[in-house]
Amino acid sequence: MIRYLIWRLLFEVHNIKRLFGHGSGKVQYLAFGANLSDAVMQLRRITPFATRHFTLRDYGLRFDHPAPWDGCGYASAEPAPGESVHGFLYTLSVRDAARMDFYEVVPVVNRYRRTVVEQDGETLYFYQTNRSTPDLKPTIEYLGFITEGLRSHPDASPEYRDAMASIETGEPGRLVSSYLWQQPENRNPWLRYMLDAYQLLALRIFLQLIYKYSLTARFIRL
Repeated sequence: MIRYLIWRLLFEVHNIKRLFGHGSGKVQYLAFGANLSDAVMQLRRITPFATRHFTLRDYGLRFDHPAPWDGCGYASAEPAPGESVHGFLYTLSVRDAARMDFYEVVPVVNRYRRTVVEQDGETLYFYQTNRSTPDLKPTIEYLGFITEGLRSHPDASPEYRDAMASIETGEPGRLVSSYLWQQPENRNPWLRYMLDAYQLLALRIFLQLIYKYSLTARFIRL
């Protein structure tokens, strides 16, 4: 739990920095998941300087990043020769990019990592899972953010959008106790039971309070 409180504290520090402006640096971030949605970006108080459609070649979109619910997953781009991932290339300030890292649970908890590529004269980054897990499905809500975002941009591929809309979805159900961290397999069964209970409690607190609520983000101007 201390680790998640540290995550929240550092997040608030970056929000406070953003209150004093964007700063001088800019980066190119490729979104292909829920961040395609204007509603999600507005909720996160992040406004790109520029947005354009971009096709990332030789990568494939996979829903292999475990969500908090059993059997559900979020998007990641994995190396796949011959495939393509369609998304939006956002020009972000370095300060907003740092804040996005926290929304994607990169610092401290290390759920995702930044992957940097050079393509078509651009140096860009996207988020790639650190816990690739097979046989996961996106939730209806999560897939809706993706298709909504693709529909909102005139340059997005209609074929790709239709392919996304046809993906089978999963229903959020049982919370997964190992979402934030995994126990060693050789733990004593009684100790494993107690830690599972603690992990579920910590996960509920993280999702409903620590992750969801910020003391400072509401003051950031869009």
